[in-house]
Amino acid sequence: MAILAAASALFAQLSAPAVEEAAESGRRAAEALLHGHRAVFESALAVDSIAGDFLGASIWNGLSERQRDRIRSVIRDHFVEMLEPPRAASAEVAWSAGRPEGDGVALFLGLRYPAGVLKTRWSLTRTAGGWMVGDVFLTDPGISIASDAVRSIGRGAIRRRDPAREARIAVLPRALGLTAILVIVLVVSRRLPAPGRRILFLTAAAPAILFLVDGALAVRRALSESYSVPEVLPPAPWSGEEREALRAQREGRLDDASRAWERAVAAGAPAAPADYQLGLALAAAGRKEEAKAAFLRALTRSPSAPGASKELGVLALAQGNSAEARGRLERYIREAGPDPDSLSALAVAEANVGESARAVESVEQARVLMADRWKGVRLQSQVYARAGNASKTVEMLRTLESEGGLDRESLRSDPAYLPIATDPAWVAFLSETPVAVRTPAR
Repeated sequence: MAILAAASALFAQLSAPAVEEAAESGRRAAEALLHGHRAVFESALAVDSIAGDFLGASIWNGLSERQRDRIRSVIRDHFVEMLEPPRAASAEVAWSAGRPEGDGVALFLGLRYPAGVLKTRWSLTRTAGGWMVGDVFLTDPGISIASDAVRSIGRGAIRRRDPAREARIAVLPRALGLTAILVIVLVVSRRLPAPGRRILFLTAAAPAILFLVDGALAVRRALSESYSVPEVLPPAPWSGEEREALRAQREGRLDDASRAWERAVAAGAPAAPADYQLGLALAAAGRKEEAKAAFLRALTRSPSAPGASKELGVLALAQGNSAEARGRLERYIREAGPDPDSLSALAVAEANVGESARAVESVEQARVLMADRWKGVRLQSQVYARAGNASKTVEMLRTLESEGGLDRESLRSDPAYLPIATDPAWVAFLSETPVAVRTPAR
């Protein structure tokens, strides 16, 4: 009975409605942040769990509420900084896919910014108050925003303190200040007439009261806080080198960028994202072999940067090595989850090596994720064409023609349709007079 109960509980956690409920919660949180509603996103972020997992329950619970609020603020700010779009820029959720992951749900979201689409994986956990965001991963460089946020705090910044000693240290400067005021009042008051003494006492009372109140608060804080947390948490030691590396990449100084990334890694920055970022810059500059070397390094790191597999797969596909491309892209999707671009590239690689059925299956998955239905159906027609299936290619294109005009001249010159160029069904379709598209009556 216990086994059956456990199985039933697991099934309930991983059922399709539960996955969809979690996915909807994650999408709402993402859309809120992208549209400028920061508070909604922050309310869905499991900040206490993130901080407690990193610092340990005993330390987290031993902090005062004031200290916990400071750490919560650092973590929230880091998530927002990493995901919030630039000011006055529009952003949206481009595609999404959820799947069960242990006792939680992994939600893959493509976040479309003006600069492009960022692939993310949101880790959602069920709590008494509903589904909460436990972490957001930037899947291609392999960066956990939660780990990045708490790493910037650092365990060494939070130290156990001796409350009695801290109280004495807090009292000493204030006591010296009070003593100085008392000495000044005693010395000066002897030389003043009665009205002047009254003014002197009133004037000295203000700073004396401030010293007393501040001292009492400092002692209370010292006695009530078992740990010391800096008022201002310093930036990560590698952040300056990271900024320099990114700036050098934007300016095209790739050798300088490489050296800056090396210094950042030496200072403690994760190595795989550095290799991945450098590889992207080298590939964009046409330095393909150096880019490959950087991507291969990114895959050997622990943890690795999954996006390097995708980039190597795309490079292999462009060079006509479809078998290698298929293997690289399959690994990427296993590690980083699905997205329309990688599934589309995989479909092309599978079609090129003769795996027509698998190519169609991959492109079907890509089409389900795509918000742009036209793009999805057009892609599906191209995969059928690469597989040599002219009738299915025509069938797909007719569904588009029924909703909007097709440019048959562009189809003739599209290399994706070359495998069926002489097929009678394809030739007849291209020779047809385009069907007039009916517009709905106003």
